[in-house]
Amino acid sequence: MNYYGLDWIGTVLGLASIYYTGRNDKAAFVLRIAASLFWAAFGVVARTPAAIIANTAAILLCIRGLSFSRSRRSPT
Repeated sequence: MNYYGLDWIGTVLGLASIYYTGRNDKAAFVLRIAASLFWAAFGVVARTPAAIIANTAAILLCIRGLSFSRSRRSPT
């Protein structure tokens, strides 16, 4: 089955998000959202509902993480 490179793009973006997490950079959330979008698309192509559900949950958690990082900034 052809996955159109969705798995490789998701992997590269996921690894980049781990790198930025280690640097305490909010770009990690954005990269993880992008990775999860590709992995969810992979789930659609591969017909695996678990991948779609898990990556949708990851996207929602990252959006939540982004909103927390915005609300906890120091008012300077």
